[in-house]
Amino acid sequence: MNVIYISKIAVTIFFGLILGFLSSIPVGAVQLEVIKKTINGHTKPAIATALGSATSDLLYGLLTLFGFGHFLLHKDFQIFIYLMGIVVLLYLIYKSYQEREYMLHKEKRIKYNKRLSFLTGFTIAVTNPGMIIWWFIGFRLYADLNLFDVITPVIKLCFVISGAIGLALYLILEAAILHRLKRSFSEKFLYRANVFLMIVLGVLVLYFAYKLVLIIFNLKNMPSF
Repeated sequence: MNVIYISKIAVTIFFGLILGFLSSIPVGAVQLEVIKKTINGHTKPAIATALGSATSDLLYGLLTLFGFGHFLLHKDFQIFIYLMGIVVLLYLIYKSYQEREYMLHKEKRIKYNKRLSFLTGFTIAVTNPGMIIWWFIGFRLYADLNLFDVITPVIKLCFVISGAIGLALYLILEAAILHRLKRSFSEKFLYRANVFLMIVLGVLVLYFAYKLVLIIFNLKNMPSF
């Protein structure tokens, strides 16, 4: 490998990291779960949730960039994904309610298993079909840089892995910052934050239900690439 090729690979990895990091900033179900776990004192499970989400995003990226993107956008697959998303979000609302009960009654305490948290993060991210579109658009932006005459599977793999790492880095950084700030939060603030997160999760359930109706009744064309 020559220096120029290695430099281009380095640019690919850096571009993927930045793109993944920035794409995690908009608030979604995974980010809400990471925030909730962290402010309630479950930092390690919050990080496990972030890693689970990144693993799911990595899987979506591999499937999308290696020829399965059109299958992932198929109507039947989308219906299944949104249905699963509604179920998962309702479960998260229930868990949030349990956390709220713990705040009201100190003798109760919800314990989060790191393995289960990883699975939760993975499942939440899987139920976000928007990641398919993100990988298409993100890779299109990368391709427009024209770094390589031919984008080989190795280059695609570098882009996908770095993008997934960038996604995880933002969530882990968010958890680390909230963990440091947690002691400055009053119990009243934490209680209100938990209730607010439950409301936002409820809004996401309604959004998923809305998207499901659009797909089932063909009220809006599915994106094509």
